[in-house]
Amino acid sequence: MYPTDPIYAESIRKFQGCPTLAITRGGRIYMGWYAGGTREPHMENYNLLIYSDDLGKNWSRPLLIIPSSKEKCVHALDIQLWTAPDGRLFVFWVQNNTHPAAPGEPGYQVDGYIFDDRVHAEWVMICDDPDAREPVFSVPRYLDQGFLRCKPTVLKNGAWINFNYDQSSPCYGYSISRDQGSTYTRHYGAQKIQTPFDETMAYEKMDGSIRMLARTSTGELAESTSLDGGLTWSKAHPSGIDNPCTRFFIARTPSGRILLINNDHREKRCNMSLYLSEDDGATWKYKRCIDTRDALSYPDADFYNGKIYLTYDRERTGAKEILFLEFTEEDVMDSSRPLSIRIISKP
Repeated sequence: MYPTDPIYAESIRKFQGCPTLAITRGGRIYMGWYAGGTREPHMENYNLLIYSDDLGKNWSRPLLIIPSSKEKCVHALDIQLWTAPDGRLFVFWVQNNTHPAAPGEPGYQVDGYIFDDRVHAEWVMICDDPDAREPVFSVPRYLDQGFLRCKPTVLKNGAWINFNYDQSSPCYGYSISRDQGSTYTRHYGAQKIQTPFDETMAYEKMDGSIRMLARTSTGELAESTSLDGGLTWSKAHPSGIDNPCTRFFIARTPSGRILLINNDHREKRCNMSLYLSEDDGATWKYKRCIDTRDALSYPDADFYNGKIYLTYDRERTGAKEILFLEFTEEDVMDSSRPLSIRIISKP
């Protein structure tokens, strides 16, 4: 089951980052991230998947590798994990087509390949029993266009929204499934506020509206609201939440509060911070900075048995650290309580 090819060895990785995690009903934590090559993008990039059966104290070797293919000119990037309401583990990732560069050919060229960052495809594998001793994953299949880099949002009416963005569109792109992920319908919402990567994430408010936040180049997140289950959206506008043009995480906790994990700065990827709201995200009564260092990015989190589990990266081509933290809502409310950030991977 475990990939053994030495090209995937942790010790030789020159790049890794963009981690994600998901927790099963039985408490197994799956983590994945994007590695390989000397940078992103690179035709030696790959995604990997590991797991822990003791809530993050010990971790397996890579269970799966999703590689790029020079032969087929396919670039694999950015894995995203999610445990669906029915307990299945979804392993999403992004692929785009490349081609060997001809002499003098214009375009985004890296090590002799042309990467078209405007065209991405979302793929998925599903594990029906992710707590099994030997998990079995479905055959990979194309799911939809776009670039999924956050967990889907599940609405009270049972619909799932994947905010898989489309860099070629002037509007925020997303897909809705009404059959538990078997099929998706493509939609577009508000016109984007200036951004290189419109990574978006949303939560359903208590009044049934959906609040979507999006990455921008303006020093703060944008937001847009839907009042009809994601079919139409209000004009995007600044949210007032500082962000240095990077990905964030937002979700409703099991207690009903709203949790935001975000770089609390307008320009630098520093100050990884935890925010808690008791009024559906209107204000953030509690905020705690957990890491002040530079080059911190891409938080992803999940909830299990009263605790919150978080991963993010530091210095993708420098320290190359994949970090992990366990905390509670009470830890956010009381900043005097000690927290311990652990390094899961560091070549």
